[in-house]
Amino acid sequence: MAGMDKLAGRLAVLSEPMRLEILTIISAAGTCCASDILGHFDITQPTLSHHMSVLLENDLVTATKQGRFMKYRINKSAVAELKAVLDTLCEEREVKAAPAVKPPKSEEPVRREKKKDKDKDKDKKKKKDKKKKK
Repeated sequence: MAGMDKLAGRLAVLSEPMRLEILTIISAAGTCCASDILGHFDITQPTLSHHMSVLLENDLVTATKQGRFMKYRINKSAVAELKAVLDTLCEEREVKAAPAVKPPKSEEPVRREKKKDKDKDKDKKKKKDKKKKK
């Protein structure tokens, strides 16, 4: 099975709706060329070319040159790897509870000063300062 990074990359590629639709079209036809795919969309050839290059780079489709045309096919082994991972996520398994971990006890409790305490300290300091000035 491919590494998890590669699988995650493929899933990211499939998150683009047009690419998912392109794969659906290729899958239904078995093999098809760019002009066959373009007939299903209102996009330009360069836009399709971009999507096809992303699909090819991630091994989701294969391309074979026939004359002056590229024929595209689904890479069934890549799709099978994705399916296997997704199937694994759907399997019911016994979940083992993690052992309870107690937080470490601190040596000394942390005392947080309240705003009132801070204000009292400031008032005391002001009174001392006034006494010193007299």
